[in-house]
Amino acid sequence: MPSIRGAVALAAAALMAMPGCTSDEPASNLAPPRAAISDYVSEVRVVDRDTTSEVRIGALPEAGAGGPTLTARSDATVVNGGSLLVPLTSSRPFTKVRVGVEPPGASGGPAPGYLEVTLKQPTDAAQLVVSVEQGLPEQSFAFWYAAVAADGTPGRPTRERISVLAVGTGQVQVTVSWDVDSDVDLHVLDPFSDEVFFQQPTVDSGGVLDLDSNAECQIDHKRNENITWAAAPPGPYEVRVDYWSSCGVPTTTYVVTVRVTGQPTRVYHGTLTGPGDEGGLGSGRRIASVTVAGPTPTG
Repeated sequence: MPSIRGAVALAAAALMAMPGCTSDEPASNLAPPRAAISDYVSEVRVVDRDTTSEVRIGALPEAGAGGPTLTARSDATVVNGGSLLVPLTSSRPFTKVRVGVEPPGASGGPAPGYLEVTLKQPTDAAQLVVSVEQGLPEQSFAFWYAAVAADGTPGRPTRERISVLAVGTGQVQVTVSWDVDSDVDLHVLDPFSDEVFFQQPTVDSGGVLDLDSNAECQIDHKRNENITWAAAPPGPYEVRVDYWSSCGVPTTTYVVTVRVTGQPTRVYHGTLTGPGDEGGLGSGRRIASVTVAGPTPTG
């Protein structure tokens, strides 16, 4: 899937090349159109559904008569560089979801430029995974979501307020977020088999756990954890997720985001059930293994 920033550049170039898109102003004063969403979102996926996505440059379209009405949460929390689970339900089946962003100080609605996700089959419920940029420009903003029916009728947008928990990024960043108030723990093993997790939040290789949420069911509602290496030694890294405790909820849905400089972002999701294992060193479900390359030899 091409990056959002790449799609924006292609769309801008296409618009500038269209017949009739001329101006009497000097070329140096002409700025290509841009999509605000590209400053915030790196990717949007739909859990367990085949999709395609495209950046649109214009304003989020107004609702049409009889368009699908989405129901979403009113607020959520995300870490910079992580991913956000967004459950959506609709009054009628839809085949597209549009995601816009409202920066702080905007005039009560989404800024121009949005991401349009097209589903291969219509549905009246979906769970989005919205991956956000590492360098988010603000600590709070809002997403707007709108559904489009199969006949092309757009629905009324719904707003979700987003609070950002600022965390470290670096050459390697691994995050986990989840949807309910349970205790989920993130574990990452470095190339020396040292394990970063809640009982060992730092290791000699530079790995740091800088966010630990809902520890021992002391609920803080943050529902995110983050492990990072500012400068990562070369070699394999293993990512695991442990269900320390359900804290009384029946099911937890999680999403793991793995970022390694110079590599595509990897996103994984799943569910956790049962009471939890109160696990420590070596515990957890294996999610992924990634490798950081060493320096290129010079000859």
